[in-house]
Amino acid sequence: MTRRRAKVLSPSTEELPPRARFRRALRLCLLSAVAPGSAQLAVGHRWVGRIALGVYALGLVALGWLALSYRHDRAGLIGLVTDPDVLQVFRFGVAAAAVAWTALFVDAWRLARPLQLTRARAAVVLVLNTALVAGVLGVALYASQVSNAGRQAVQEVFTATSTSPPLQGRYNILLIGSDSGKGRTGIRPDSMTVVSIDASTGSTVLVSLPRNLEDVPFRPGSPMRELYPYGYNCGSECLLNAVHTEAEGRTDLYPGAKDPGLEATIDAVEGVTDLPINYYVMINLRGFSALVDAVGGVEIDVRTRLAMFGHDDLDQQRYLEPGRQRLDGNEALWYARSRVQSDDFTRMGRQKCLMSAMLDQLSPQKVLLNATDIAKSGAQLISTNMPSEELGEFADLALKARSTKIRTVSLVPPLISVVDPDYVQIHRLIKDAIRASERPAGSGASPGAGTPTPTASPTTPTPTTPSVPTPSPTATPDESGAQANNVEDLAAAC
Repeated sequence: MTRRRAKVLSPSTEELPPRARFRRALRLCLLSAVAPGSAQLAVGHRWVGRIALGVYALGLVALGWLALSYRHDRAGLIGLVTDPDVLQVFRFGVAAAAVAWTALFVDAWRLARPLQLTRARAAVVLVLNTALVAGVLGVALYASQVSNAGRQAVQEVFTATSTSPPLQGRYNILLIGSDSGKGRTGIRPDSMTVVSIDASTGSTVLVSLPRNLEDVPFRPGSPMRELYPYGYNCGSECLLNAVHTEAEGRTDLYPGAKDPGLEATIDAVEGVTDLPINYYVMINLRGFSALVDAVGGVEIDVRTRLAMFGHDDLDQQRYLEPGRQRLDGNEALWYARSRVQSDDFTRMGRQKCLMSAMLDQLSPQKVLLNATDIAKSGAQLISTNMPSEELGEFADLALKARSTKIRTVSLVPPLISVVDPDYVQIHRLIKDAIRASERPAGSGASPGAGTPTPTASPTTPTPTTPSVPTPSPTATPDESGAQANNVEDLAAAC
């Protein structure tokens, strides 16, 4: 039975009419594309076809097993595909599969006996086969580049090995926008935001800290607390963003620390917020610009005309004009940092709007399509003490956060005085916002980080239920832009 079928499928090509030879040649090429080895099994070396089809079937079974195993474990799947060892094996596996598949295509073309076809038909078969080979090699090359770039980025950025479990069901991550350059001593953090994430639901609270916050306390047990037991109160220059410079190089205070200034900054942030910090992520603002370019820009509603120049280059006179638009990396950087004709507190609101937009617009599909450029920007974008084992967990939490309302707390006037801050009130505001974020939607009003209700004592405002402020008809553009500072729903405020 098998021999008779082989005769039907593989008669001498001289016995076939020209049109049948052409159809046979096309069929062999397409068989190799659909199921590698099937052309050889039909008319060539059957043992080659059986091996190729067997390997192909095993690959499909492996993919099916992965899909079933991780269908309810998105964090585990993301962790698997970001593991450097897995990426290396995948890279070599893809290369080997591409070479073998190409060889099968070439052999299928040989089995098609192109010399026994007319020139026109032989050309069609050659073009088809070449296109299929180019497609296979192109996909393999792209997959190899993406996996290699991702592996290098993970190995360069996520070098830490110790993990920090969630505390009271939450991860607290300090985001620092680093700002170092000519005329500056050490690193002056340009922005500081604590991202508090529910470890199960992804519900997120952003706590923005003014860089000019004074008298900041250090957490209990901090070496800096021994130097400044009553807070960092050595004068008007002793601001939150100056802690890094103050402690830079102080290995006597932080033995073994790679960056004592960063350790001291984390101690100060923990003292200000009364939140234990699991990890930090230091974002190089120029690297952030590269990331925005890598994903094709970010769409933002620019509420007011923003200067794209600083105090040192007032002659530039370049602006971001109002309106909803897609910003490139440089424009997004100015949107986040512009202070000319603006202020630090309004800028803090814009930075949170930018974070919200990036979170919402960085879909898995966009990340995949721009994976190589994103990975290349990673090394220059961030430094962190987050280990690579946590990547899956936090990527999954980020995807969950996209479907939740992001609450914000900003320690800005008139709610908080940056010159004489009430840290007991600050701790209460943050805890109220976190408690409110953990309540199910529609469970009713709860205290949070909203705008304060005026009281008889303006220096001790009482927090009320947070709400998204509605701009009044007479509101100035800057007032409108600052709405994102203390709200229940960041996306709605932006």
